[in-house]
Formats: sequence, structure tokens, C-alpha cells
Amino acid sequence: MLSSPDVLIATRHHQMFPVLEASEIGRIARLGERRTYAAGSHIFTTGEVAVGAFVLLSGRVDITQRNRHAEPELIVTHGPGSFMGELAQLSGRPSLVDGVAREPVEALVIPPSRLRELLVEEAELGERIMRALILRRVRLLRSGAGGPVIVGGADNTDVLRLEGFLERNGHPHQRLDPNSDPCARALIERFQVTPRKLPLVLCPNGAMLRNPTEVELARYIGMVASLDPDRVYDVAIVGAGPAGLAAAVYAASEGLSTLVLDCRAFGGQAGASARIENYLGFPTGITGAALMARAYNQAQKFRAEMAIPDEVGRLDVPTNAGCIRLTLANAEQVRSRSVVIASGARYRRLGVQNLASFEGSSVHYWASPLEAQLCGGQEVALVGAGNSAGQAAVYLADRVAKVWMIVRGHSLDASMSRYLIERIAATRNIQIMYNTSVSALDGSDGLLQAVRCRSHLSSDERTCAIRHLFLFIGADPNTDWLAGSGIALDDRGFIRTGANFQGPLVVRHNHRIPYRHAISYDAACARGSALR
Repeated sequence: MLSSPDVLIATRHHQMFPVLEASEIGRIARLGERRTYAAGSHIFTTGEVAVGAFVLLSGRVDITQRNRHAEPELIVTHGPGSFMGELAQLSGRPSLVDGVAREPVEALVIPPSRLRELLVEEAELGERIMRALILRRVRLLRSGAGGPVIVGGADNTDVLRLEGFLERNGHPHQRLDPNSDPCARALIERFQVTPRKLPLVLCPNGAMLRNPTEVELARYIGMVASLDPDRVYDVAIVGAGPAGLAAAVYAASEGLSTLVLDCRAFGGQAGASARIENYLGFPTGITGAALMARAYNQAQKFRAEMAIPDEVGRLDVPTNAGCIRLTLANAEQVRSRSVVIASGARYRRLGVQNLASFEGSSVHYWASPLEAQLCGGQEVALVGAGNSAGQAAVYLADRVAKVWMIVRGHSLDASMSRYLIERIAATRNIQIMYNTSVSALDGSDGLLQAVRCRSHLSSDERTCAIRHLFLFIGADPNTDWLAGSGIALDDRGFIRTGANFQGPLVVRHNHRIPYRHAISYDAACARGSALR
């Protein structure tokens, strides 16, 4: 039986590995330069930034991936007319595969900036190449090849943290469990690492990290680089959720130099949705991660620059500077003529004393395949009554023994879409506890053992043997970073916007323009969950 990555190649080979006609190569020859490579040469190497994408003019090239033990595995052999590249080449990030010349090779090398020109200027050919780039990344995500290898147990809080970070950013990775993998055990013994100091992370460039932060990991594997302090952008967008990515696509497609910053991952809360079925244009539904990945790639196609993860800590408008200054958590600064604030919202947390000790290992704020794998075959509890809660409940029900939905109100009618209510009612292993709230969590060493629930009607308390709790109880505006900026917030933390706001509005050509989402600084506007 073929593995999942191999099935993708077998069923969509012609789309993953298009062969260009001589006329097509002739049209795009102006975008690159011809280079030759001797037999055995590494044309590009995992963990290193390639010079660009390649169109093979003569010769053959083996494309291989590295498995979790760093052994090469053949993916495909390219011949004349083949297009060689992956999404990493679109953004100028390190390669995730190796390309080795099997014989003398001549290739047209297209640097990242010219590759983006190709995608925009050549409509039909650009579509074929973009589809190939995306499908190749999907295959690497399924195999995990090309990214870091995380050494640690599946239930380790920091392993989950790092895997979740890479998964949400669409970056391949693999995990070695020292409880079952002899190579992982040998590595731990060699470096004398105690279980409490796990995980280790082995990067494609050879670096070994000990329980890194997300930002440290991102910098080592080339996901994010230093920003040019002398550059002035036309638009800087704070937040890479749906609103931020939409703004990036529209701004970049109009030729504006655009920078998108987010402290964690692209996609925001929508990116964590298990399945979205009421979004226009997707009658069979689409996962939030897939939808947001399309928007992310679309923005990059139009030359939007991504700085993820890079956290913005402060916004300032220096007097007579002509631009807005953003100061990042790492002390870097970004200057832009305008700023779109799309920093979204942060998840609300339960008001129980020991919640923090279970977060990351037993308490989850989204339901992805990673979390579903952790609690497969178990009973889980889910708190919430909105669409996100409903989508998560339906998704988990196919993968766990039972989903207990804990709902504070007496029904779902006022807070959830009808199609989800009907689907939940038709799912036998979802049981709803109405008029109920979580009163306490029981467990030890960061592992949840039971959830205590209290009825609002009788005050009776019930204890459920639950090891995993999912929280979908709403969110608050993520605007704390605007403190001291001079931007007006209401008493709930929302940005005050619109024509009815009594304050300075966006100014253009010396006129005060009452834009609906204009706020209290020239050249700044707000979008999405942060505005009111």
C-alpha cells in the first residue's frame, strides 16, 4: 500500500511535476540566467537558501528528501523541461529538499523576485507553477521531510508547543520518541540530556537546540530573518489572520510594498478551525489551515513580505517623521507610511485556579490533527457554544470515543449556525450538558485527570474522568500592545473607529476623511477582531 505522500504523487503527478514546452521556456528565459552544473553537484541543499527556482534545459536531477534519520529518499528525477522548486524558493527561505545532478546539467535559474514576476505576468503558466509549488509543499508536510526533527515524547508539553507552532505555519517536521526509537535514546545518552530538559530539536543546518522558544526555532530554520532598518514600507500589517492576509493581498496586488507581521503564525483563529463549511465558494468545506495557507501563498505571490513570528511591541508616530514606527519585541524597528492593525483577538481562559498547569498538555484552544492524535479513543470535554466549538466537536467526534460539550446556556440556537446544530444532534457520541460550567480541574504533574462541572439549575457538581479539555469560550481584543501609543481604545480594549468617533481621523490631501475603520492616527486603520 502506498503511503500518503506517495499517493499524492501517484494521483497528481502531472500537476506536481509539470514539464514546460520549448515556447514556454523561451518566454520566461528573460527572467533568469543559464548555469551549468557538473555530474554529482548539489544544485540545492536542505537547510540552505537556494539561488532560486530552476527550469532544467538538459540533463537529469534527483530530488531527494531526508528522513528522520537524515537518510536520503528519492522523490522524483527531473528531466529536460522540468520546473524545479518549492514554496521555499518563492519566499527566499532555506530549501527543504536536496537536488543532485545525476549527469551534466544546464538550467535556467530564476531568483525569487523574478519567480514572483513570472507568477503574476504569465497567467496560465503561472497558475500551473503555483499549483506545483503548493502540491510539493503538501507532500513534504505529509512526510515531514526537510524540516527540524523534534526529540521527545508525544505528551511532552514543549513538544506539543513546538509541533503546534510548525504545523500552524505549514512547515514540515518530524518527531522521534525516545520511548520507542533507539536513535532518539542514543542521542539523549550521548548528550546526557535528562527527560526534564527535553525536547531536543535537530535543525537541517546541523544545529541542535535544547527546548527552544518558537522564535529561536524559527530563526534557526530560516522561517524569519532580520528586517532592513532603513527600508520604508508603503503598508505594514500587524496580524496575519484573515483580515491581515486579505489586506496584504489587496495592498501587494496594487503594487504597494507590504510587510505582514505576526507573533505566532498565519491564519489567526480561522486557521485553527477544523472545518469551515459556510464560507463562500467551498461547497464541500475546507479546513481553516488550508484556507489560510491559500491566502498566505497568494499574498506572497504578489510580493508581500512575511515576518512570522515577529511580535510588535509598540506603535509610535514621531513628530514630522512622515511615517509610522513599529518597535518589535526583539528591538528591531519597522518604518511604514501606513499601518493596518489586524492583531485580532486572544483566547479567553477559564476562571479556574490551576488552569495554567494543564495548558499545552491537557487543555487546548484549538482542535487540529495534533490534538486529535493525543486523545484518540478517549472521552474529551469541550467548553463553548459558538461555531468554532461546533466545528471542533464534530471534528473530534470522528476521532475520539465521546465528546462532552459543556454549554453555559440552555440551547445552541442563539450562538451557533443551524447546520452545525443539526450535525451535532445527529452525531451519537456528542453529548451536551446545558446550563453547566466547569468548576474545577483535577490532576498532577501537568496532566489532567478529571473535570468537575456544576449545574446552574441545581448546583449539583459532577466529576468526569477527562484527560483532555478543549476551550472555545470566545476571545478578547488583542490590543494591549497599543498601550501608550495614543490610539483610543474603549473600556473593553476595542479600537475606537468610524465617523462617529470624536477624534482625528485618517488625513489625505489635507482633508479629514471619515473612513469607517479610520482611527486616531494619520495613516493608520484597523480591521478585524480588534475594532469596534
